[in-house]
Formats: sequence, C-alpha cells, structure tokens
Amino acid sequence: MHWAFQIATKLIQQHGDDPAPITCASGVSPSGYVHVGNFREIATTYFVTQALKELGANPRYILSWDDYDRLRKIPKNVSGVAPDSIGLPYTKVAPPADSGTGAASYGAYFEQLFIEDLASLDIRPEFIFETKQYESGAYDEDLALVLAKRQEIYDILSRFRTEPASATERAAYYPISLYCDQCGHDLTTIKAYAEHTRTLTYACKNCGHEGSQTIGQQQHIKLHWKIDWPMRWRYEQVAFEPGGKDHSSKNGSFDVAKAVAKEIFDWQAPLYQPYDFVNIKGQTMKMSSSTGNILTLPDLLSIYTPELVLYLYAKYQPRAQFDLGLDDDVLRNYAEFERLVEKAKTGELDETNQQLLKLTGVDLDQKYPSFNHVVSMLSLTANDTTLTKELLEKEQAYSAVAIDHVLARASYWIENDAQSRLVSINQVPDQTSYEHLSNTVKKQLKKFLQLLDTFADLTDNDLMQKIYDLSEATDKKIKRAEQKELFTAIYRLTLNQDHGPRIPLLIKVVGPQKLHQLLDFD
Repeated sequence: MHWAFQIATKLIQQHGDDPAPITCASGVSPSGYVHVGNFREIATTYFVTQALKELGANPRYILSWDDYDRLRKIPKNVSGVAPDSIGLPYTKVAPPADSGTGAASYGAYFEQLFIEDLASLDIRPEFIFETKQYESGAYDEDLALVLAKRQEIYDILSRFRTEPASATERAAYYPISLYCDQCGHDLTTIKAYAEHTRTLTYACKNCGHEGSQTIGQQQHIKLHWKIDWPMRWRYEQVAFEPGGKDHSSKNGSFDVAKAVAKEIFDWQAPLYQPYDFVNIKGQTMKMSSSTGNILTLPDLLSIYTPELVLYLYAKYQPRAQFDLGLDDDVLRNYAEFERLVEKAKTGELDETNQQLLKLTGVDLDQKYPSFNHVVSMLSLTANDTTLTKELLEKEQAYSAVAIDHVLARASYWIENDAQSRLVSINQVPDQTSYEHLSNTVKKQLKKFLQLLDTFADLTDNDLMQKIYDLSEATDKKIKRAEQKELFTAIYRLTLNQDHGPRIPLLIKVVGPQKLHQLLDFD
C-alpha cells in the first residue's frame, strides 16, 4: 500500500463514525518565492487528502498562510523592498517595486504567485490567511487564554530547553509578538498585562511610542509560532499535518507544540508525518527563499508535466531526502514514469504503484509521445518545434493536445539545460570517414541504401529488424560487433558523431533522399 493510503487508512480508523470532515493541514510563510522544498509539505498533505477521497472518506484540506509573521529578512532574489520594512507583518509591507501585479502587500504578492502555481497542478486547498484571522478577532479568546496561562507555557517550554528556568524570566515572559500602534513594527517590550481588562501596556524600541492594546479592540498581537501552531490545531480541528525534519527531532518544535496542545488547549496533537528536505542536485546547502538558491514550481513545470511533478514527490517516502536535477535525470525520470504508465495500461502494476499513479492524476486514456523521442527529434532539428510537431503528427499516434503537453517542455529543457544534445546534420558526404570503414560495413551500407527505398512501407520495428539482418555473420558475437559498427558508421557519416537516435527517427528527420546522398559513395 502506498504511504499516503497507509496514513489515510489510519486517519479513517481514528475518525470512526464522526460525520465531520477529516481536516488535513499545511502551512506556508510568504517570506519570498515559495520553492520546491516548501512544496513537499503541501504535496504530502495533498496526497493524503486524495487517498482519503479514494477510500471514500470526506477530507478537508486547508493551507494556512502565515502572513501575520514578521518580515525577518529581504531575500537576495527580491528587489524593491525597503530595509525598514523588516519587523512588519508580511501583509503590512509594500509589494516588491518591480512586481507589477497590483498586489496589496508583500505577503499578498507571493501568496498569489504560489496559489497560481498550485492551480497549475490542480491543487486547490481551502486557503486561510492568518492576518485576516487575527485581525477579525477569530483568535481573541485563545489570545486571552494564552496570556492568562503564560507562565504555565513558560514552564512547558523550559522542559524542552537545556538552559535552566529563571523566576525573573518567567515573570516577564509573554508568548506573543505585539506590533506597535504607531509604526507597526514588532520591536516592542511588554510592560504589563491586566487580565481582568485583557489590556497590555508596551513600549516600542523602534519609534519610542508607549501605548496599550486590549484584546477585542483591534489589537495587533500574534502568538509565537510554537503556541500559534497548537492553537490552530484545536481551532481548525486538525487531524493530520506534516512537518519538516528540522521541527521533528526529539524535543523539537512538534514535541513542544504537542505538549502545549494537551496542557494549555486540552487538544490532542494531530497525526503527524515528518518529511525530509528536497535539494537541488549538486548543492549541499538547504534550499532557502532568503538566500535565493531555489527552484520554484514554475521552474519544474517548464520541464516536467504536472503529473510527473506529482510523481516525483509521491514516489518517495516522506522521510526520504531526494534531489531534483535538471540534467540527464530529466530523461531518466520521464522514462521511469512512462514505463509505469504503460504497465498500468496493460494491468501489470501492483497495488502500491496503482495508487501512486492515481495520486499523479495522469490520464491513462491519453497516449503521449515519449519525452526521449521528442528530445531526439528536437536535437536533430535544431530545436525546431514546428518541424518536430509536423513529424509527430505524421506518426498519427498522438492528439494535438498530447503533443503540446510534451513538446514545449522538451524544447525548453534543450534550450535551457541540455544544449549539448543539439546535433548538426552533415551537409556533404564525409569521404574521409568512409575510407576508414571496413569492407564489410561498406557492403552493408549499400544494402542499407536499398532499404531506404522501401522505408515508407515498413514499420519502425520491421525496418530495424531488416537493418540487424544486414549482417550475414552466424557467430552471435561477430554479428553484434558488425551491427554496432554499422550503426556507428551511419551516425558518423550523417551526424559526425558515434551515436544518435533510432535509425527510423533519423530517416524521418533527415529524410530518405538526404540520407541517401550522405551515405552513397559510388
């Protein structure tokens, strides 16, 4: 059974006969461009909700935008944001100057980009915007509860720290961020809290303002995230949520939140699934929006089809780290996925792989051209998508939709990441290379030229078999050597290299007449 279905089965068992939806949650901070490492959290939750649907359950999939958090750092790949914006909530910072989207804020800008990215994968969770939640008063009672129990929370946190607890620190502890009424920054020091009036008095280090805020009167207060996280578990009735391995170690953030949930909010922590990092192949450092060393979903979707992107995330156990590369891994990933799809069509897949393909949303009724096949065509046509599309249409095996699904991505990959695959077709016969061929291969080349005359009447497989049969050797080892030598000769005389695409494809792209011209030395 696929891991997402295992989790879904456990959730259904825990849920019992409760008619309420099974809430599965993810969270993202709009601190900058959301990258493919962040996406693992969303994908993990998405796969579990899809498995729940397949098993007949009623999931609710929520994605919380932590946009009431402070801007901590301006990412290196983001320009046009004033340095004095640091310390403001993401939704109170102006959007990047060059965004050109009319977004209301920095947070809204990056949220909208990622929401559109998810829609391109047909992932459409219920979005919860934390600024709106806090400012609407939705969490007012929880804020009051936390402030009333702030010293109990300090004691819980102290159990998970190596530093000794301090009575002075405990008395002054407030598990909140308070944004100044005057300048909006969070560089505030809380002086006192009057529980009976729910009023906080504070001083701002940024602008010098001294004031007060009262819960229920448009306060600007946010819980620290280790308190905010369990608070939202109860508020949203969360049954499942994944978390990165950096939050999942013993005595780490999840263990702290779990204790806070139980002892402060009287709530059992959700079923939790740790997940490991996704890396860019060849990089040793963790992907980070702030440093700018990232791949985004649009980067991936320029090369991979949506179903293949989902496949890359679904095929690994969440605890397994994996790398995303844009080199020849692209060919290997496509080939692996295409083999799985073909096996599904012939009923050869086991339960786990059937479930895996279900999660990708691939259309098994559609026949797509092989990515490798398209790349081979583009390589021979100088990445000419118009000519390649015409050649694919002549094969009469693919719809226009199927061709477009793969062609643009293959072309993008060649242009941006694999230009070394472009090959040039010789314009005149290579007499020097021909002179170095053995007499045996020269004879086989003449017979091959005769085959070109019947090319249009043969299937690709029939043509390949006739080419293999051009060798008259009876010894298998000698026969294989002659066949290899013949293929190498055809590629050398046609492309000036020792390898190339399958011969039927070579003939289609170069054309029988042009190929005849390059291989005829009589």
